[in-house]
Amino acid sequence: EYSSGNAWVGTYSSTGYNLQRAIGFAQEKGHVNAEAQCKILTANVFWETTMLFGDIPYSEAWHIDEIKEPKFDTQKEVLYALEELLDEALDQIDESDPNTISKYDLYYGGDMTKWRKLAKSIKLKIYMYLSNKEDVGAEIKALIEEGDLLSSSADDCKFPFYDSPGNRNPNAEFDNQNPGLLGWMYFGTPEIVDPMNATNDPRRPIYFYPNKEGLYVGIASTHEGSAMEAEDPSEITEARFNLDNLFKSDYPDVICSYPEVMFYVAEAYVRGLGVTKDLTKADEYFKKGLEASCTNVGVAAADAKTFADGVPALSTLGGDEKAIEAIAAQQRIEMMMRPLEAWSEQRRTDYPKLEVPEMIRTLYTDLISRWPYPSRESLVNDNVPQVDGIWTKMWFQK
Repeated sequence: EYSSGNAWVGTYSSTGYNLQRAIGFAQEKGHVNAEAQCKILTANVFWETTMLFGDIPYSEAWHIDEIKEPKFDTQKEVLYALEELLDEALDQIDESDPNTISKYDLYYGGDMTKWRKLAKSIKLKIYMYLSNKEDVGAEIKALIEEGDLLSSSADDCKFPFYDSPGNRNPNAEFDNQNPGLLGWMYFGTPEIVDPMNATNDPRRPIYFYPNKEGLYVGIASTHEGSAMEAEDPSEITEARFNLDNLFKSDYPDVICSYPEVMFYVAEAYVRGLGVTKDLTKADEYFKKGLEASCTNVGVAAADAKTFADGVPALSTLGGDEKAIEAIAAQQRIEMMMRPLEAWSEQRRTDYPKLEVPEMIRTLYTDLISRWPYPSRESLVNDNVPQVDGIWTKMWFQK
């Protein structure tokens, strides 16, 4: 209740509301670029919210003077509305107009070329989710052929943190306040560690501490293993998070990355989403994403290229589904520090294949597919949908 309530309030009472106010101020001043920047962020915020809850208020949100109980738009309606919002932003961007949010733009410093690329990349992401249920191949093809997506890691949209009081990454701040505790809390699972072991992935020592034997072992979802018995974190045989890297004070919060986008494009070529199916072309984008994902976390450029070039080509894996599974595995590794995105991708692709651990099957009949609506919303809005449990699949899921 605490987590779902905070996420809900964060969308409607703070982040979303403030963005609506900022859009209004920009409109009053005729600052089209500032308006576009806020609309792009709004689209991403509401993508996140619908990925958590499913149907949400959107079309009637923030009209508190006229509408006390906003209706809940369906997830399908929300996703299409976000595409329209991004199109509005793209139509407004004027790179010759200096009136941008710049000093307070921690993402791109007012660079509207990068904001345009971000908007199109978020559009591609949303269309990939729509593609599970809708024929959006033409839209995906247009975005790919325009070639105006994030074009390198320099275009990544990241919220920065700094090694100074009040500006540290919250994970690092938690570690500072609770020294030694995190060594017992964060582990890699087989779903992420095993694919890395299979390819001798150079990101392993950056993501995890090896055990005494120099091995990386994923911890089972039942949490059975040495972590339950060890007296010191160094005795744990499973893959503990490398706190020196992943929990640094200045570790950024990634909103959208170049590798992520390359993996989406690779998947589109495997599935033939608008574009002609082409595993050779898919492999080209797949390896671009893989190489960039490695260099982004500190793998030397030459090592990253050697690794990407050495990963088996998608066409050799035994069919389209195996190729999609390989892409999904790399997307999951890329998003390891982005849990909402990684969870959303698993629900979208159904990879990796997961099941409820036997020890809790009497409590949970299926995998969790959504967060429950916070009770505080149900108390004030009779339009809150009645959903049969957190395992009820969302509209976009297969």
